[in-house]
Amino acid sequence: MKKSLLIGAAAVGVAAGAVAVRAGLRSGRRTETLPTPSPTEPVIEPGIDAQSFLDHLAEAVRIPTVVYAERERNDPADILAMHAFLRESYPLTHERCRVETVNDLSLLFTWEGTDADADPIVLMAHMDVVPVEPGTEDDWLVGAFEGKTVDGELWGRGTLDDKGPLIAVMEAVEHLASTGFTPERTVILAIGHDEEIGGAEGAANVAALLNERGVRPWFVIDEGGAVTDALPPLTTDPVALVKVAEKGYVDLELTATGEGGHSSFPPKQSTIGALAAAIQRLEAHPMPARIDVLRPFFAALAPRLDPRLRPILTNLGVTGPAVSRLLASKQETNVMMRTTTAVTMVSGGVKPNVLPQEASAVVNFRILPGDSIESVIEHVRNVVGDDIAVLPVGEMRGEPSRFSSTDSPAWKVLGTSIEETFPDAAVAPWILTGATDSRYYSDFAGDIYGFAPFTGEMDMLGAIHGTGERIRTSDAETAVSFFCRLIRNAQPDA
Repeated sequence: MKKSLLIGAAAVGVAAGAVAVRAGLRSGRRTETLPTPSPTEPVIEPGIDAQSFLDHLAEAVRIPTVVYAERERNDPADILAMHAFLRESYPLTHERCRVETVNDLSLLFTWEGTDADADPIVLMAHMDVVPVEPGTEDDWLVGAFEGKTVDGELWGRGTLDDKGPLIAVMEAVEHLASTGFTPERTVILAIGHDEEIGGAEGAANVAALLNERGVRPWFVIDEGGAVTDALPPLTTDPVALVKVAEKGYVDLELTATGEGGHSSFPPKQSTIGALAAAIQRLEAHPMPARIDVLRPFFAALAPRLDPRLRPILTNLGVTGPAVSRLLASKQETNVMMRTTTAVTMVSGGVKPNVLPQEASAVVNFRILPGDSIESVIEHVRNVVGDDIAVLPVGEMRGEPSRFSSTDSPAWKVLGTSIEETFPDAAVAPWILTGATDSRYYSDFAGDIYGFAPFTGEMDMLGAIHGTGERIRTSDAETAVSFFCRLIRNAQPDA
């Protein structure tokens, strides 16, 4: 799960409120009255052991499965310790499922269904976590790898991203197996070990193996969403954010070359100057914004929207330009509706009195669905001009995903499962600004979604990858129940 998803959701709300003040309220337009859903009781799977979930998650947090971009720093013993922990904690799951180790460290569980004609579902998670930023260790209320509960919250790196969902899935399968449940539709658990550094050795190989076997998932559920307590000023109701697409990724190196020489005899523009000018042009001319990508999100929230905002945010054919301009002016919301440009590395020169013959910069692009790596490269070359070389660099590279359906049987199963578990929440589709392991399934799977069954205020959910990552202990029962309901609702005869 990526922090920017939740920050962006909150920022959309703040910016949309400003749009209302500037545009909608002074128009005097009558607002449409829509029915607001009445609160109902959640559907909870009988017999869920919430304490088992909390105890097992705390134990999983204490296994420090930290991964670093420099793969030689990563200790496989930590991931193997997770394997042993899962075997010990979930014996029925290991008995009922075919369990395979892929590329030594990732896990693949296959719970065979009785209906061979029913396409399987894939539930994804990952065992690895990001490091705690050096120097911030003392900012945690409790140690990041202690797995302690304080004031109704279980703290620790990975509680949200992604050991919380992992343990909830495992608890759900173990519980269903203990009740004698046998799936008609095959259930596959794909558990990666290197998602936080791209998944190239984990999920990529798991997905390739399934594809080679001819497995065609009906749908895939990965990380990429959660339930916010509210999205003010859009709504004071809870909102279940569900990933339906995610951005792509490419790093481009810009290089300026020249003759170099002594600094006492400089040219009109040095290679560093040429590079700086190109960077300035690039930042001043970003890829176009597309407000239309937020249309499904606003439409899903329509019954819950503040009545003053509803006509503005559900009539983007008229209000779109004003909404787009305002959202583009805010860093947090600008990223949600365009391919972003971020200059992250600059190099050039070896001595103060020597003009470098070459200066270069690396620019990172997060690519909105509808754009592509090719269109980004074309845009950059047009903006920086012919004198600047533009080349893709690095192994981390991927096209943006397609949009998964919000009008399909798979979406209905997911939406129903969320509504049963979180009946007060509006279910809203969203674009993840980062990338997850589920991208490796895009060529052969059906709909691909992202959702984690945990609740929180925006600052709490925004602690992913940061200081103070934690979950509410009150979410334990519902988190496990959600995956039970999802598996049951996905069965052909459900």
